[in-house]
Amino acid sequence: MQNKMKYKNYTIALIIVLILAIAFNVFSLILSKVYAETSNSTNVLTDLQKDPNFKVSDYLDKSDDYSIQIIQIAESTAKELLIYTFQPCQRTHYLVATCVNMSLSKNVAGTNLYNLELLSQEGVFCKYKVMDVVVTDTDYRYYNITSIYRAWNEDLDDPSGNDNTINGIAYAVGKLYKASTVDGKVTYTHEFVETIEIVNPYVGFLTYSNGFYLWAESCNSHFIAFDTDKQIDFLMEADVYYTFQDFRKDTGTINDGEKPLSKPEETKKTVTYIEKGETLDYGVFAEKFTWNRISKSEDFINDKDNNLTQNAKDQVGKTKWVLRFVETKYNFVNSGMAGCSETYTKIENVSILRLKFVTNGRLYDLGAVSNKITSDNVPDGGQSNKWDVFGWLVDKSGIPVWAFILIIVLIFLAILLPVLGLIFPVVGQALKVVFKAIGKLIKWLFNALVWIISLPIKGIVWIVNKCKGGGTA
Repeated sequence: MQNKMKYKNYTIALIIVLILAIAFNVFSLILSKVYAETSNSTNVLTDLQKDPNFKVSDYLDKSDDYSIQIIQIAESTAKELLIYTFQPCQRTHYLVATCVNMSLSKNVAGTNLYNLELLSQEGVFCKYKVMDVVVTDTDYRYYNITSIYRAWNEDLDDPSGNDNTINGIAYAVGKLYKASTVDGKVTYTHEFVETIEIVNPYVGFLTYSNGFYLWAESCNSHFIAFDTDKQIDFLMEADVYYTFQDFRKDTGTINDGEKPLSKPEETKKTVTYIEKGETLDYGVFAEKFTWNRISKSEDFINDKDNNLTQNAKDQVGKTKWVLRFVETKYNFVNSGMAGCSETYTKIENVSILRLKFVTNGRLYDLGAVSNKITSDNVPDGGQSNKWDVFGWLVDKSGIPVWAFILIIVLIFLAILLPVLGLIFPVVGQALKVVFKAIGKLIKWLFNALVWIISLPIKGIVWIVNKCKGGGTA
């Protein structure tokens, strides 16, 4: 009886092993694909049909599905990385993928945005080259793809619902591809990896005065507030991508308008929970402000130094976390009658690429699926200095700050130099000559100003007298 039971148990175990072996072979057949050498000049379907398991009939048109889905990768003979996509609405709505959020390792550390170049398109299939990626000569290469982007389309996509502009739409990929070279043949396998989706993102900035030093300078602290589709108990790290470009804006001059001072550049910033940002405080009447790079949204809203607008409170209130990822300078020069000039840096196309966090005691480091967002370039709050005397004078009078500084310097010299003149007679004689010349200059400038102001009045009087038949003014 016992022998029969043992035999039965062995039989069941053998069947389970056989089932697992078959399943493993089938799974490997699905994931492992060996391709002949691939060129970047071949047609997308020609490449895909090298896989005997690929069937065009498995990919159906769907005119209202605007997504972009990665179905395969390949390394070309020119050491380029190629990506193949299925785009369901392509026959009715022509879409082009713009970039991928990808790491060249097993994990997402070092993930970044890589631009794409469209090489071939046929029906719902597209073939892209990943820019700035060179295939290495190692036996194993990894391509950890978090998401793929396309440009926002006003005919297909919803707007942000606030004062932000959506520049790019991100679609989750969540695939770790492995390219293996064995005996000169390249085999591709992939496994699915977990990602985290960014929800309700809001991009803005706060402006803090750095004080005055011949001109008014401020610090713009840029932030992105967001929620996620997964719970985060403690946010430790984040990678933020953005583009930046310097501008100058003139008002009240013959050259009115906004002009670029530099070409747009792209970068990635890693922020951590132990870092702090701060304002500069070298100007007159300056006060330093500091803040955490990573904070909870409720703490960000309740911080009195932030002095948020009501709109910013409403938008940030829909989120859980705030990343304050970079500071830029803002300069304002008021030239009085000659108008005013502003120089500043625009931060655009903000996207979160990675989040490292703890939830329920477990550490996660995941690629983030995040649209590209740009603010409306209007401050969402901030602080001017509490004792900003020059700022108040400029605001009330319209006279540039350098004029007030010049007046203070002249008053100081008028008090100090005569005293020095009594002590040093030669200096006193020189000062008399200098002040006499300054006096004549001031008198001339005053008379010229009076003449300019009164000129239109004299003209009006002259016209009125002419109409009455009188003489000249």
